[in-house]
Amino acid sequence: MKCALFSVFMVLFLSGCTIYRSEGRKQFESEAPGKVSATANFELKSCKKENRFETWFHEEFPSSHYEMVVMGNDLEVWRTHRGVKVEVKAIQKSDSAVHSCIYEFANDIVWNLYKESFIRELEDNVMTLE
Repeated sequence: MKCALFSVFMVLFLSGCTIYRSEGRKQFESEAPGKVSATANFELKSCKKENRFETWFHEEFPSSHYEMVVMGNDLEVWRTHRGVKVEVKAIQKSDSAVHSCIYEFANDIVWNLYKESFIRELEDNVMTLE
């Protein structure tokens, strides 16, 4: 009895809220899927925690196919082309570990358009596997 009464009360309460019936909410719900897919400017292909040998090897013998985009004490960003797609490798170093992630952008136009915000986001956030 209490459960049924509570359910009826919640239905009446929520139906009275104007946000659930508003035109703004309907517009938001209809536009949201397109906006979410439009903000997906890149795809995360892989991430891993590098061991000391991998880190040393990549520092001493960087791939000739990659072009350095950013070099800092704790962040390196490298870029190369895979067909028309742009592959970006981000390496983030901390005292305890080195993480590398590979991202893929659709083409040079998308990469150049979102490069600054992408790098800023990498600088502001620590890449982890957790």
